[in-house]
Amino acid sequence: MQKKSMGIAVVAMFLALTAIFQILRPPLGYVSPWGISIDLVALPVLLAFFLYGFRTSLAVCVGMFFILSVVAPEGVLGASMKWIATMPMIITPALMSLKFKKDIRKDVRVVIAALISMVSLIALMGIMYDLVGARENELYSPIIVLISTVAFYSAFYLVSRNHGSQGISFYSNPNKIIIALVLALFVRGITTTVINYYFTFPIFFDIPTAAAIDFIPWYAMFGLNVLQGTLEVAVAWLLVFRTKMFAFAQKAYIRT
Repeated sequence: MQKKSMGIAVVAMFLALTAIFQILRPPLGYVSPWGISIDLVALPVLLAFFLYGFRTSLAVCVGMFFILSVVAPEGVLGASMKWIATMPMIITPALMSLKFKKDIRKDVRVVIAALISMVSLIALMGIMYDLVGARENELYSPIIVLISTVAFYSAFYLVSRNHGSQGISFYSNPNKIIIALVLALFVRGITTTVINYYFTFPIFFDIPTAAAIDFIPWYAMFGLNVLQGTLEVAVAWLLVFRTKMFAFAQKAYIRT
């Protein structure tokens, strides 16, 4: 009971930080000419991940959606995009730390989920390729983008379900976190770019994909997401593993 209460308090603490970073976003962030900001709003999610693991960070990430829906001027739409952009930053390193069976072929769910994930990512990459070529293709409708994205994240969930992790110390290795960061940025860049051009702009702003590409080039969209993700992971990793700033919170939680 005490540990559960402590867990709730930890999540609440990180959500409070999220709200503070959102409110202070003008001095603590940069808003690009296209309206995409580079900020520290999702930093508490990464801090929670490195300190307490995937489940706690997932709770903070979900809570962030509701907090930003109320506090952020962009409302539910902005909160949704921040959530979609942040999820790959905790899912990818979490997958790298999973303990799988020696013969992974015996775990049917993992194999199926991996296949779903690869097919969905290929679909999203195909859409991304279409963006790079700036060609119109009716096949890539917002519905297909939505289905591919949902399938992609659902596959991640199936892979991670019922598998233990190798502990938080796994992420202290700079080489491992760099590999995880590169993979996470790849996933984040593709999913956010595709969703913005083929779903957010056409559905919520009534701006066709071609017009959206003219407004903000695909490489600017992709690059800003890479910059944002790198900032979040780098700052969180340095604070947790290269300073003792948050060590007391982690030890207090473990003792309960």
